[in-house]
Amino acid sequence: MIEPLWADGMTTGLENRVVMVVFKCLAVGGGFLLGYLFGYALAWAVNRWVLAHKAPDQLKSACAILAGVTIAILVALFVFGEGGSGLFGGGGPAEGTGTTAPDDSTQTPSTPEKKDELSPPKPELVTHQKPGEVLIRVTILGGSDVPGDEKFYLIDDNPDRKSFGELKEAIRTRQADEKRSLGIAIHFRPQNAPALDPPHYSISQLTRWAQEAKIDVTIAANR
Repeated sequence: MIEPLWADGMTTGLENRVVMVVFKCLAVGGGFLLGYLFGYALAWAVNRWVLAHKAPDQLKSACAILAGVTIAILVALFVFGEGGSGLFGGGGPAEGTGTTAPDDSTQTPSTPEKKDELSPPKPELVTHQKPGEVLIRVTILGGSDVPGDEKFYLIDDNPDRKSFGELKEAIRTRQADEKRSLGIAIHFRPQNAPALDPPHYSISQLTRWAQEAKIDVTIAANR
C-alpha cells in the first residue's frame, strides 16, 4: 500500500497534466483558426490583384483550410514536442521545482539554495506489514546527477543510470527469475535528491507502476 502523501501528490500531478493538455489543445485550435483566416485573406488578395477575380470560391476555401491545417500542425509539434514541455515551451516537467536567485543589489551575496539539491533529513524507511522477501534497492537521483536524459534510477550497487523503461524491464526480469516475493526499496542520495513535496514525477511514476504491478514498495520518508 502506498502512503496517502504519495497518493495525493500523484493526483495533483495528474490534474496538472490534464489542465496542461487542455491548454495545448486550445493552442492547436487557435493555430488552425489563425492559419485559416490568414490563408483566406491571402487567397482573396491573390484572386483580386493577380487573377482578376477569376479563381473559384472553392480554391479560396481550400487555401484557407490548407493554411489552417499547416499552422495547427506546427503549433502541435511545438507544444506537444520537446520544445513544449511547458505550455508554450521552455518549461520542465510539471512536477519540477526550482528557486529564484537572490538579487545581488539588495541582498548580501549568498549561495542560492535549490530544492532538488537540498540534503534531506535522515531517512526512515516506511515499513509495511508484508514487505517483499527479496528487496531491490532503487536509488532515485536528481539535480546535476541527471544531465537532462531522464535516467533517474540506480539499481542496487550498479553505477549505470537507467531510464524508467529500463528500470521496469530489469525489475520484471528479476521478478520472473525470483521464486520469492519481490519488493522495491526506494532510497535517495544525501545530495541532489529529487523533490519530495510534492513528489517529483520520477518518484510518483515508479510508485504508481509498482502499485499496478502489485509489488510492495518502501519509501524513504522525512521525519
